[in-house]
Amino acid sequence: MDNLIIIEKNKNNEFETNSFFKSAINFIFIPILNNLPKSFQKKVKKTHKSADQLIEKATSHTALEILYHHGKVHDSKNLQQKIFRKIWFSRNNAKAVRNRLKIVRRELIKEINRHKDNGINLLSIASGSARAVVEAFLEVDEIKGAPVSISFLDKSPEALEYSKSLVDNLPKGYSFNWIEGTANTFQNYFPNEKPNIIEMVGLLDYFDDEKILQTFKTIYNNLQDNGVLVTANIIDNKERKFIERIVGWNMIYSTPEDFIRLAEEAGFSKDKMKVYVEPMKIHFILVAQK
Repeated sequence: MDNLIIIEKNKNNEFETNSFFKSAINFIFIPILNNLPKSFQKKVKKTHKSADQLIEKATSHTALEILYHHGKVHDSKNLQQKIFRKIWFSRNNAKAVRNRLKIVRRELIKEINRHKDNGINLLSIASGSARAVVEAFLEVDEIKGAPVSISFLDKSPEALEYSKSLVDNLPKGYSFNWIEGTANTFQNYFPNEKPNIIEMVGLLDYFDDEKILQTFKTIYNNLQDNGVLVTANIIDNKERKFIERIVGWNMIYSTPEDFIRLAEEAGFSKDKMKVYVEPMKIHFILVAQK
C-alpha cells in the first residue's frame, strides 16, 4: 500500500507546518491542553469571539469557515484577544484542516481539467460552505462549449444558503443546484445523468466503517465510468483529547489503510486510487477513480 499513500511535503511553503520551536513548545503545551477539565471550556470561550463560536458551532460549516480564516471572522478587540486567537487557531488540528482544504482544492482542479472537454457534472455531498469546490472552479479557466453542472447537497439549509453566496463569482453559464438531503439518498436527484466528480469531505469523520462502506457503495454505483470520488477523514492525533473535551468536536478516527480497504470493498480498484496525507499527518484525502 505504500505506493498508494503519499505524505505531502512542504516544498514550496504551500502548507502549514510547525517550526522546530513550535514543535518544542507543543511537546509541553499539548499535554496541558489535553488534561484541562471540561469546565475550562467556558474560559476558552471567553478568550475570543471566534473561539466561542467555534465551540458553539462545532462540526458545522460555520466552525470550518472560522478555522479556514484563522479565526479572523471576528475582530480582536485588544492585544490579549489577538494572542489567544493566535494560540487557538494555530493548533495542529487547525493547521491540518487548512492543509486539507488546499489538497482537496488541488485535486478538484485536476479532475475539472480532466473532464472539462466532455462536460462537468460535479456533486458535493455534505457540501457545507462548498469552499473547496468554489475555489477550485475559480482557479480554472472558464469552461466553454461543454455543460457544467454543480450540485451541493447538505442536510443543513443554513449551509446551503451560505454556499449560494460563494458561487456569485463563478461563470453565469454554469448550472447550480442546491439539494437538502443526506449522503445515501443523493442518487434520487440524478435520474438521468450520473455525476462524474463527487466531493465528500468532512462527513465520513462521523461514520463508522459499516456506514462508510455503504456510502462508498452508493457512490460507486451512481458515479459515471471514469468518474472520481474525492473524500477525506481525520487520523488519530495528539490533540484529540483537547478537541473532544474542550472544543466538543467528537469524530471517528481512521487511517488511510482503512479507507483503501473500504473503497476496494465498494468496487473501486487500488490501481486507480491515491491517498494524500497532509503534512501535519492529521487529515488524509482519498482520490478514487471508477
